[in-house]
Amino acid sequence: MRRTSFLIVLLLMISTACMGQASKGTVTGRVTDATGAVIQHASIRLTPSDVSAASDSLGAFFLQSVAPGNYTLAVNSIGFNALTKNVTVTAGQTTSVDVVLQVSSSNEQVVVSAEGGHDMVQAVNEEINAPNILQVMPETQILSLPNANVADAIGRMPGVTVQRDEGEAVYVQVRGLDPRLTNTTIDGVTIPSPESNVRQVILATIPADMVQSIELNKTLSANQDADGIGGSVNMVTKMAGEAPTFDAISTLGMSPIENDRYMGLIGFTLGKRFGVSKRWGVILGASYDYNGRGYNDIEPTPDLNASSITSTTPYYDSIDIREYRHERLRWGGTMGADYKLSEHSALNAHLLLSDFKDWGDKWTYTVQTDAKPKFKYSIRRPDFMIGSLSLGGSHAYGNKWFTWGSSVSRSRELDAGGNPGGAFDPSSELKNGPSGNCDYVGGLNGDPYRPQWSPNCMTSNTTSPADNLYSLSNYTLDNINTTTGQAVQLNLQEWGAMGLNYHLGNHSATLEFGGEFRNAHKGQNAETPTFDYCPNPKADPGYPTSDPCNSANTSPSPVNSEIFASGFRDPHYYDGTYHMGETTDHYKVDQYLGSNPGLLPLDVPATRGSSDPANYNLIERVSAGYFMNTFHFPHLSLQTGLRIEATHDYGLGYLVNPAAGPNGDGMDNSGNWVGTTPVTNGKDYIDPLPSIQARYALTQETAVRAVYARGISRPNQYDLVPYAASSVGPGNIVATIGNPNELPTHANNYDLLLEQQLKPFGLIQAGFFYKQLTNPIVTANEPCTVSCAAFANIAGVATNVALETQNINGSNANVWGLEFGLQQKYTNLPGAFRGLGLMANYSYNDSHISGLPGRDDSPSLMGTARHAFNIEPEYEYRRYSVHMGMSYNDSNIDAYQYFSTDSNQPGVCGNTNPNPTPSAPLNGPINGPCGDNYFYPHFQVDAQMTARIYRGLKLQVQGLNLNNEVFGFYNGSERYMTQREYYKPTYEASLVWNSGREK
Repeated sequence: MRRTSFLIVLLLMISTACMGQASKGTVTGRVTDATGAVIQHASIRLTPSDVSAASDSLGAFFLQSVAPGNYTLAVNSIGFNALTKNVTVTAGQTTSVDVVLQVSSSNEQVVVSAEGGHDMVQAVNEEINAPNILQVMPETQILSLPNANVADAIGRMPGVTVQRDEGEAVYVQVRGLDPRLTNTTIDGVTIPSPESNVRQVILATIPADMVQSIELNKTLSANQDADGIGGSVNMVTKMAGEAPTFDAISTLGMSPIENDRYMGLIGFTLGKRFGVSKRWGVILGASYDYNGRGYNDIEPTPDLNASSITSTTPYYDSIDIREYRHERLRWGGTMGADYKLSEHSALNAHLLLSDFKDWGDKWTYTVQTDAKPKFKYSIRRPDFMIGSLSLGGSHAYGNKWFTWGSSVSRSRELDAGGNPGGAFDPSSELKNGPSGNCDYVGGLNGDPYRPQWSPNCMTSNTTSPADNLYSLSNYTLDNINTTTGQAVQLNLQEWGAMGLNYHLGNHSATLEFGGEFRNAHKGQNAETPTFDYCPNPKADPGYPTSDPCNSANTSPSPVNSEIFASGFRDPHYYDGTYHMGETTDHYKVDQYLGSNPGLLPLDVPATRGSSDPANYNLIERVSAGYFMNTFHFPHLSLQTGLRIEATHDYGLGYLVNPAAGPNGDGMDNSGNWVGTTPVTNGKDYIDPLPSIQARYALTQETAVRAVYARGISRPNQYDLVPYAASSVGPGNIVATIGNPNELPTHANNYDLLLEQQLKPFGLIQAGFFYKQLTNPIVTANEPCTVSCAAFANIAGVATNVALETQNINGSNANVWGLEFGLQQKYTNLPGAFRGLGLMANYSYNDSHISGLPGRDDSPSLMGTARHAFNIEPEYEYRRYSVHMGMSYNDSNIDAYQYFSTDSNQPGVCGNTNPNPTPSAPLNGPINGPCGDNYFYPHFQVDAQMTARIYRGLKLQVQGLNLNNEVFGFYNGSERYMTQREYYKPTYEASLVWNSGREK
């Protein structure tokens, strides 16, 4: 710290001495094209001084601290002819220079006039002029394909893969790393996750049309939050441009699944600059969409074949046949306002508010080889909200500038406790296996992805109604679950920075220093009550004596599930391979619960055991300070910086022991619950995070970048809470516990990138990266340690048969990869061919992690997809445009669950195999049915066609998932599937009005 302080003082002394020169002047101006549209991120350089800048969102530029004399002003923007002007700078005076750039040939006029061409120019200019490695997706590109949310759009960027759920992207993974290792910001402000137990943001919450652009920072400067080891995704909200804005869209669509489901969207954007010299700017936007999605989903459970542990023929113990019917409602609103106090001073405000109701019904019939079938349903009512409001300003005075800001961000999830629903017991007539003729018989006609059970288990055409497992008449009510409460995170963030422009000899430089404070408060307060129906007292010794059904005094008749029938059926379920039976109506079940409280008493141990450990509070405070020096030489830009972040955590969690109390049932003698104990903890640590970024221009069109930076990714907040929950059954205990000692992950990040501008207009990039990670976080399933020994001791169960699940730190990991990106407009081709364009990217990632519990190998990191690509051909000519998107994500690990060194280790397959061979580990080979759980590879084709009807009015037709790609998971190898879900294509038609903003 003493050396750091000395270095800061020394740099300040040097910069002060350099600036203690004669009074200097200023050069300002504005860059536009021949049509008057502003050009953002154009490169401006004043020679021989090497003072440089880039034009802002209004096309303006500002060159400060220029010594008096005669100079040449050079302005460059990709796709335009370079322009030079002679400029004379006078001491203490401001020289104004307005610049109008011309396209480099008549064949390239389409770059400016075509749909999205001008936005692409701005984006490529921003990438070239950025001090760090940056990819930018402008609004027109976001909307050129059917992206339902911003995660769908981000997934089309180089080096990005996505995690999908219910047909949409939800989390983004940058450079093959877990979503937690990517930071998410809105206008540079870190936003909180609405989900209770993870740090990454569920980006399905934010509509794709709510942002002006998406910036993917693959390397970070010292003046940016250091939370993104994988990278940082910044969503830039809309700001008013020079021309008035009015855009609107109305969409209607359908999906052929579940007897056809419909969807629709409406949205608008309205903005204008006004007042004297257009100093005021205001823009408003809103969006609302409804999506009636449906899914056909099967989830079999692979296991070792009882006849041979080395068999590669898939064998399944059971299968869930699931039907999902969803009602997804998403709305968002945005506001941007700015006021120019002067040409060099401005205030701004940004607001984004978005809500996502991921509602739906799920019905599940379960077929089992070793037990009777089951039926259950659940109703999903999670409601995610993200809001961010920030105020800030930037001010320049002579050779100094200041920026400051303050923000408040809030997220929440309603009904965060779980998915309410009900479970139903099978009747005695239903068959089980193997003697009951309900046995696994193999794949359908040799198709390993459609496993089958014996006929009486898999069809409704049985010899008698009593054999029909798909009839509600063969099930009776067992229990009902409900949920109330919410998870909330509130972030308060303040920041400020100062910059000093000075000269190092004849070369310009900037010293910047600043600080930031962020206070985050995250927690959950929810309850998931369980109500048991008690037709007969239970005699199972695994249930506490206080179980309401053990002490029930009445034995009412079983409640037949037919009284809850909904009437909904899906006759085309899974193309007829499986039969989806009758479904229940949640509201009928809920009404029955309210009308019969005596028959459905509250199961206190089950309620407290699931609710209490999920509730918590955690406060995280991050204080940061940084300094950064940027040097500009004729061909080299060099940025060095050091960021120091201090973190303080304070958490409150709950230890739940259902074996507490005098009777070992979690209750005292008065019937009160005593099995929950609140516990607090705290932790502090400091991280120095250096960085250096260099860009060397080999020619005007070719440059190479080299970067080193150290980053940090903190654990999920819920992981840091000292909670504990356990389930006690006959002969075993499973404990799930928090880990307040969990350490953040750190990484040394190395990057090389070659970028080449293309003629007539385009950019190609090729890069290599390598990351060294320490303390990577993994989920461990281990034999019970001291953390859960108390549960075993109280219950009188030997600790060596108990299982402890906890997130812990591995020892180290590394990931490296190659990335290629291409953006090109072929405007030099003759005639109608000049409308052709192509955007394409490919990434290769390879990773390894060491120190996994129970493993002596080094598997890939979770989320590392070895191959990923996007190919997006386009054609834009006159009134018409066609865009196609082809996206591929390779398979990648979702969860570690294989054990290679301990044959008695509990886990997937565990000790269930009846005839293990002595020569093989009990859980089989790593690529077998008990291996790690993977996402299937995912290849999806989307398309969008647009025809301009009159002026700004367009007709738009789009198709999503045209190839009906499958979503799912498997264990070890693709043939051992654990889930395969189909949601079929979606078709939409829209009327769009665009006022021609900045075209």
